[in-house]
Amino acid sequence: MMRCAYPILLVLVVALAGCGAADSMRREFVATRYMQAAQRHLSDLPRQTSRAEAELDRAVALMPENEELERRAARLYVLARAYEKAVPLLEDQASLDLDARALLGQSLLRTGARERGTRICLRVIAEARRLREQREIDLREWALLLNDAGYVLVDAEAAVAEAHEAVRQAAEAFPLQPAFVDSLGWALFRENDLTEATFYLERAGRLLARDDPEILYHLGVVYSRRGRFAEAERALKQARLLDPDFQPIQEELRRLGRILLPLPLAALPPGLVGAGDATGRPVPHRARTSGG
Repeated sequence: MMRCAYPILLVLVVALAGCGAADSMRREFVATRYMQAAQRHLSDLPRQTSRAEAELDRAVALMPENEELERRAARLYVLARAYEKAVPLLEDQASLDLDARALLGQSLLRTGARERGTRICLRVIAEARRLREQREIDLREWALLLNDAGYVLVDAEAAVAEAHEAVRQAAEAFPLQPAFVDSLGWALFRENDLTEATFYLERAGRLLARDDPEILYHLGVVYSRRGRFAEAERALKQARLLDPDFQPIQEELRRLGRILLPLPLAALPPGLVGAGDATGRPVPHRARTSGG
């Protein structure tokens, strides 16, 4: 009996292993489909970052142990601005290339680990320069790394001077790359050079075939700081249409709303603003400006 049992046991083990492999392949396939859906939500306009994050949550719950899938999910989480979910996926990797390190630095900066995130991004910039000097990476890869790590720092208002130099070099190497030109404009804004910032941000917008919500947001902020409130409002409202989940756009529009009085109120003499009728009820704006 025992000798007969061994072949039967072997068959069962092989069969179970086959079932396990099949289940892993199925899970990987479904997880990949969820990630593809998330990518569409992030690349199409209007962006749907909340839906993308939900799709990624489903993908991660299904994923087998697979570093490549984890890297893809982490990158998409960063694009969806779900930085706290990207950090563990990136830190679980056995090794990270420079691009992934910049993503980790960005995620750390956005989740409160500013010192570590800043240090990682500065190292990416230094390593990219070293590799370029030794001709181990080409000019485009060098510029991408400098721009990505530099922009992360500029956006987080960390090591702005070093970051400005990095994005300046990238934009100088590829002056027709909209993302690089936008990064330079945002760096100039962080250093309070509003005139030059406007020039580069407007140029970045012209270089794109379609509106980009991040560039529009940057333009709206700079226009607002320069007192060009109507242009700021137009840019920010268009940005909101294209990326309705991006909270800084909402915050900037609220800030702009506090600066600007509603137009009917602004046109009234100061003594009439807030006036009421004989009963003490507020008079509608239209009634106040109609004479009588």
